[in-house]
Amino acid sequence: MNNRKRLNCGVIGVGRLGYQHAMNLARNNRANLVAVADPNEDARDLAVQDFGVEKTYDDYHKILEDPDIQGVVIATPTKQHYKVLVDTINAGKSIFVEKPITYTVEEAERILEQVNSTNTYLQVGFMRRFDPGHVSAKQMIEAGEIGQPIYIHDCQRDPNGPPKHYVPESGGLFVDMGIHDLDCVRWLMNDEIVSIYAQGAVLKHQYLKEMDDVDQGHMLITFANNTLADIEISRNANDIYDVRTEVIGTKSSVYIGQHQLTPFVKVNGQGMTYNLANWCLGRFEKAYELEIAAFVDGVLNGEESPVDAFDGMIGLKLAMAATASYKQKAVVKIE
Repeated sequence: MNNRKRLNCGVIGVGRLGYQHAMNLARNNRANLVAVADPNEDARDLAVQDFGVEKTYDDYHKILEDPDIQGVVIATPTKQHYKVLVDTINAGKSIFVEKPITYTVEEAERILEQVNSTNTYLQVGFMRRFDPGHVSAKQMIEAGEIGQPIYIHDCQRDPNGPPKHYVPESGGLFVDMGIHDLDCVRWLMNDEIVSIYAQGAVLKHQYLKEMDDVDQGHMLITFANNTLADIEISRNANDIYDVRTEVIGTKSSVYIGQHQLTPFVKVNGQGMTYNLANWCLGRFEKAYELEIAAFVDGVLNGEESPVDAFDGMIGLKLAMAATASYKQKAVVKIE
């Protein structure tokens, strides 16, 4: 066991999610947020202002060269992940990387090989695995409380369409959003996906047509043990962020996220009112905190990553298969 009391960490990329991870590191009593790196000066200044970070760089290599830093959080744009990951592995640092692990499956496979050959700790940011509701459902399923899980339905609806500049960097709807759902159903069902049939369309945000993307997608999935899943992903939830999952078992079922932020529903003469988040940082605030805590504890305690490079590679492979299925209008088999 590593007896170091605190893990000295650096964050590469302190935009939206990088800022969230930096904040959670700063609040964690087993971590020290030592440095941040970002080419944007305003982002660096905000980290200094909000977290008191003493070391800020426009070049991420400065973090990798710091012998006092053991853990690195990578939250750069996805197309930059592969190069930053290779450099971070070579620097001997433990890694937390946002999803998708890389931009291409081939890159993800090479990272998996490097992680295995160097025994590098790498954790991928699939935050739903740490959401209290999803964790409770997973525990119920593993305990046999719903019997054998036979079917899972999952939906994820973003409040609005993505900014135009973001779309070419995102990998498309099935990668950018669907990768979370694919990882979630694979994890909850504890089985591998062997086929995907995907459909997609532009129903609201017409600019996506010229960018070869869609704002509504559906996936029909078969697992290795012949159980089934269907997944809906959408950019069209009209200013709310809506994530729900239903697992049907042979004895009973478990539903996740029906009430979202509060355990109650307000009822009056005008109807029923639910408290819903308007973005993922609100809906999964606790999950983001817990996944960073798991990273810190895992490195300090010498544990295996709970969401490793293989999970990251498979998640991306499945999302790319869904994209191919949509474009080919055919079922895609997964080896």
